[in-house]
Amino acid sequence: MSELPPTFPQASADRPARRWPTALRSFRHRDFRRFWLGLIISVTGTWMQNVGQGWLVLKLTNSPLYLGLVGACGAAPMLLLALPAGVVADRFTKQRILLLTQSLAMLQAFALAGLVYAGVVQVWHVMLLAASLGAVNALDMPTRHAMVLDLVSREDALNAVSLNSTAFNSGRIIGPAVAGLLVAKAGMAGCFFINGFTFLAVIIALLLITPRPPRAALEGPLRRQIGDGLAWVRTQPVILWLLAITAVSSLFAMPYATLMPIFARDIFHVGPEGFGFMMSAAGVGAILSAVTLTAYGHRWPLGLLVTIGSFLFPLALLGLALAPRYGLAIVSLFVMGLGMMLFNAVSNTVLQRTPPDALRGRVMSLRTFFFAGLAPLGNLQIGVAGEWFGVRSAVALGGIVCLATAALACWRAPHLRRAE
Repeated sequence: MSELPPTFPQASADRPARRWPTALRSFRHRDFRRFWLGLIISVTGTWMQNVGQGWLVLKLTNSPLYLGLVGACGAAPMLLLALPAGVVADRFTKQRILLLTQSLAMLQAFALAGLVYAGVVQVWHVMLLAASLGAVNALDMPTRHAMVLDLVSREDALNAVSLNSTAFNSGRIIGPAVAGLLVAKAGMAGCFFINGFTFLAVIIALLLITPRPPRAALEGPLRRQIGDGLAWVRTQPVILWLLAITAVSSLFAMPYATLMPIFARDIFHVGPEGFGFMMSAAGVGAILSAVTLTAYGHRWPLGLLVTIGSFLFPLALLGLALAPRYGLAIVSLFVMGLGMMLFNAVSNTVLQRTPPDALRGRVMSLRTFFFAGLAPLGNLQIGVAGEWFGVRSAVALGGIVCLATAALACWRAPHLRRAE
């Protein structure tokens, strides 16, 4: 295991006042606990905004195409900024980067809240603010993921990633359910105001964390530094296949959420409350998967877990597309959350734990590029497909393509299933 430089204490050197259960062993690192608590509060607000924004766009435009366009605006900056952001994450102190990104995201939430509260919001406002948040997230995501191993020891990587996923999906359960009720009873502005205030939790946590300076000084032009990360990835077959499955999922599977307002309103006729519970159902499945990984993930080969997840997610996506009733759609979304989290958490762990410390930010920026940077194309794809062929057919297409990709990975890369 790589040792941290002597300028700051190793994460595992924290001296806790109590022993933590094995499933929560990453909490023995004080700074990780602080970051995790701030994250769970902030993520809850973020999911409230996601639900409120989707319902706002549907109300303003009544168009699945515009839902896709707004989603594309939010993710488009990833295409240009994700790879340079990895160099920034490796070059500068990650804590300071995240303080900047979280503060800018807070301002974006308040701006959207103000426009809605004043009654002057238009769809181009939403698209512009979504694009600005996408630019912030392009820098935030690889930095936040790469910082995990600065806060815990390397052997705790899977546990820490799983706990982070638990925080993310706890917010994914609570946020949409609360947002659906809030939109129905009090309007959409409240979702955005509350989200803005929740960023204070993670900002305070970051201020309390001991700064970890970069582990290696980077020299040379930006293009060469990005190229160093790409060159290392090309020598790692398991990493290449994990990134390939991530890319296809981002194009054809993950955009399913863009069409959920249409499913709720026009197919199952359940309104904003039902929409919130649909989004929460996937979160319940994801958090169950994350909790299981936190407690027992170390008992199974990571390759086996990631392979199961790569099949389970698209099969559940097909179940959603074919669901004749709301209850079956909820079950499909629950199973989808299980599979999605199983693949994402385990692949994220492998991508964080495998590269050298000096390259981790750049490797995670590649994941951000494929996971979020391709989302604009995915959102456009599913928006156009939903407009032309119907939302059920658009979701089914994504399930079929991702299922075929998972099968191809098993056939062409059998070593992936055995990866540790």
